[in-house]
Formats: sequence, structure tokens, C-alpha cells
Amino acid sequence: MSIRLLGQGFEVKSEFSVGYQLIKFFADEDFHSFTGISAFASQAGIGGLSKDIQAAKKHLKTITIVTGVDQKGTSKEALEELLGLGIRAYIFYQPSVTIFHPKIYLFEGKRRTELIVGSSNLTSQGLFTNVETSLLISIDNSKKVEREIVKQLKEYFKGLFNFKDPNVKKLSKKVIADLIKAGIVPTEEERRAAQDKSGDAKTPEVQRVISKIFPNRATAKIPTAFRGTKKRQPAVTKAKISASDKITLKGELVWESGKLTKRDLNIPEGLKTNPTGSMGFKKGKTRGIDKRHYFRDRVFSRLKWKKDTSPTSSHYERAKAFFNIIINGKDMGKFELMISHDTRTNTRTYTQNNFVTHLSWGVAKQVIAKNSLIGKHALLFTTKKKNEFTLKIE
Repeated sequence: MSIRLLGQGFEVKSEFSVGYQLIKFFADEDFHSFTGISAFASQAGIGGLSKDIQAAKKHLKTITIVTGVDQKGTSKEALEELLGLGIRAYIFYQPSVTIFHPKIYLFEGKRRTELIVGSSNLTSQGLFTNVETSLLISIDNSKKVEREIVKQLKEYFKGLFNFKDPNVKKLSKKVIADLIKAGIVPTEEERRAAQDKSGDAKTPEVQRVISKIFPNRATAKIPTAFRGTKKRQPAVTKAKISASDKITLKGELVWESGKLTKRDLNIPEGLKTNPTGSMGFKKGKTRGIDKRHYFRDRVFSRLKWKKDTSPTSSHYERAKAFFNIIINGKDMGKFELMISHDTRTNTRTYTQNNFVTHLSWGVAKQVIAKNSLIGKHALLFTTKKKNEFTLKIE
């Protein structure tokens, strides 16, 4: 038996990163099975290994990957990528404060076994650039004493290796959909945003202070195959408007809400309840967006935004736009309404991925605050004019 330290992140070229070891072992025809157990997985991490895994199917009789989904560390796209590999793919999750956090990569062959145990997740950074430490244990299968470590591993994680643990579920489209619906699994964009450190130093002054304490340092480059796809803008569809509409719409559908509530429609829920006067731009039915940035930086990016001058709300940016409101196919008129965006990134609202952009109904309250609209959906379309939109409720 030999044991080797696999370190990465402290030098520009991490030759002994876990990522390079996995690529090497997948190509080794001495092995007949692979089991990977990881706390988190990203689209780039799984996608980067996909060619190696597919090629390894020629000699690996079984390929198994079990991943956790705690702390929004595994994305929807990663699970879809994993499902598309056509291997034995499983998820471990338990609805408690305890998180699933192992990182184990086991290649088994007739003559030898290679076991990697450490801190590297199945993400591109975890495999190549993060500061990580793992142990590579090379085992001679002819020696019983060396095989003991694999025996102990399989005994302790028995439920993961035989898939009989009640919290282990076979990956499927339905399981992915259920995890998304439950708010457990984020999109890849949301996962990246939650882990992005670029917002730590928010102003030049803060950056200068931090740089005096913690200097920047060079990091290893992620291999091209593990860099993932470029960020794609959410798909949009052409608006479908009935002939009865008075306004001709030639724009694109950029947002569809969930079921509208009394709060959204500015309807008081009780005698002592004051309506908010606005509707928050939540994710709704629009997939693949980060609602904290999508509306300000894409949908309404061409508006003339101004910083609020009030000392108590100087963190808000405001902009006005015209909205053609159509309700159940009826043209209700054009309204100039205010859009507000909270620029703070250190609030609980922001860190919990809640909406920070909202539309004030203003004079449109008279046509919006209707009980008959509760449960309906709002659809937002662009028009040819940069400061004009169409809002359909149906």
C-alpha cells in the first residue's frame, strides 16, 4: 500500500489535483468499477468528466455516482448532466441540519484499487483550483491487510453502496423536478451567484483595505472541458396575443409570474392590513434566472435609473416606464409606473435569493386591485420602445 498527498490550490499548476487523477484513472483499463460519492456537483464538474466517463464504459462494468444536494451546492443542470450519462446515479438527502459532506472516489480492479478520500467535490473548482487536500491510497488487492480499508469503507457506507439507505434515491426527471419545486436544488446560475466572492469587496475603498491585508494570488487554470457552458439568457418566446387586443405586440415574453396573490394585486387581506402598493418581481414560471439581477440588469436595463435621494432609502434605484395593461384580453390603457431596485447585496433578502426589484402600481391600482384576478398570471412583454412594456393578466 502506498499513500500520497494530493494537494491543489497553492500553486499555479496543480498537477496532482483530484481532477487530473480522475481523468487518469478513468482511462486506465485495469479497473472494472468506479464509485464516486460527493457532497456537491456542478454542471461544469460533471460535464467536464462526461467524455472520460463515456469512454471508460468500454472497460468499467459499473459506474456509480452518489451526490448530495445540501446548502444549494448542487445545481439542477448538474443533476440533468448526471442523469444524461446513463450511469447509476443517486442522490442522498436528509431534511435535517446535518449535511451530507463526504468526497470519496473509488476505482476497483482485479489487481489493484485506487481510493481518493479528501475535500474535493465534483465541481470544476473543487477538482482543480480550490485549495483542497486529499489522500490517494493505492492498494494491492493480493494483500488482505491492504484490502481492509476498502472493506471498512463499504461497511460504514453500506447504505450508499447497496442503495438501501432510506435517504438514497435513484436520480430521475421526477426527482429533479420535485427537488426544484421544494426549493432544495437551485439553477447553475443561482448556485454560482451564491458562491461568488466578487461581491465581498463592494467598493474601491473596501477593495483597497482588503488588498492591504490579503493580497491577490495566482491560481491554477481550469481545463477547457471543465469551464462549463457560457451563461445563456433565459429562453423567450414570441408573444401570442388575441385579435381582440387593441395593442399590437411584437415584443418578447420576458417574464411570467406565478399565481397572483392579494398582496401582488394591492388588495388588503384584512381591516388592519395595509396593501403594499407594489408587486415584487419573483421568479415565477421563468426558468434559469437569478431574480436578484435579471430584472434590473436585463429586462429594465435600458431605462434611466436614478439613485433615491432620501437618506433612508438611498440604497434604492428608481426608474419609470410605460405599461400597456391588458386584462383578460381587454385593453385597460397605458400607465406610467415606477420600478424600484434594492442595490444592497448584504441583506438577508439578497442572501436568501429573494426578489429585490418591484413594480409600484400607482394610478394602475384602480384596474389591478380586483379579487377576480387572484390566482391569475401576469405576463410581461417588451415592445419596440425601450421604456414601454406590455403587461397581460390572464
